Amino acid sequence: MTDHKPDARTCLQPAAECDVGNPVEWMVDPDHPDKILGVTYEFSHTGTRKTVWYTHNKRRAKSFVVVDVN
Repeated sequence: MTDHKPDARTCLQPAAECDVGNPVEWMVDPDHPDKILGVTYEFSHTGTRKTVWYTHNKRRAKSFVVVDVN
């Protein structure tokens, strides 16, 4: 049996099909503004938003300040 590796270009989706999330809001610690607690991403094709929390338990922070990217 021969070991066949697929061409990397065949594994990628066309750019038109990729739904890329762009950051639209940053949630920062009110006492330490340089500490990011979470980021909200908006996806280019669907327009849906998803928030990712960078807290130790991966849950919504109890207190934070929202900074709009735009």
